Amino acid sequence: MRPDHVDTRAQGARFVAFGALNTIATYAIYCGLVAFISPQMAYAIVFALGICLAFVLNSKFVFQARVRMGLAALYPIVYIVQYAANALLIDWLTGADLGPRAALAVALIIVTPLSFVLNRLILTRRNNLRRR
Repeated sequence: MRPDHVDTRAQGARFVAFGALNTIATYAIYCGLVAFISPQMAYAIVFALGICLAFVLNSKFVFQARVRMGLAALYPIVYIVQYAANALLIDWLTGADLGPRAALAVALIIVTPLSFVLNRLILTRRNNLRRR
């Protein structure tokens, strides 16, 4: 097996693990916040926190890249694309008579690899340019 395949597999495993950690952490914060503020406001806060946390976790631990503020401005693009892809898939799948819960599950299975690729492209961009 080529070393880059091993690296990609390891990155993929870390991506899933740290994504789960991010989800658990932001859900816990959401649960605390809804005791004091509206659910929509709480979700907006944890969504933004989740993007920030994902940026740091994916940079440092998944792709071993430096946390660079220049990339922080680009990073939300990953989430915009991810949101749009999930929304389109959910709309299409529910239109094909799949229930909304199952539609989200299918969409996540499809979109998570896309998110991994986008994260990898953005967060390792400078490292890839140096290797050339």
